[in-house]
Amino acid sequence: MDKFCHSCSAPLNMSDFRGPAEDYCKYCTDESGNLKSRQEIRQGIAQWFKGWQPNLDEQTAIIRAELFMKAMPAWADE
Repeated sequence: MDKFCHSCSAPLNMSDFRGPAEDYCKYCTDESGNLKSRQEIRQGIAQWFKGWQPNLDEQTAIIRAELFMKAMPAWADE
């Protein structure tokens, strides 16, 4: 069964994304496996969106990242 990061949905069954935490990828955690701040994750997701949507402006990317995060278990209650 595939396992995904509870913060950003990165595939945890791929070594490129695995980190020290069981439920989070290496991009969403620090070296100890602690989840990074909501702001850090939101910024990272916004940059990811801009990477494959080059015409996306910063504010729209941030709004889309926030909406995306609401669907993720780590951020659903916030």
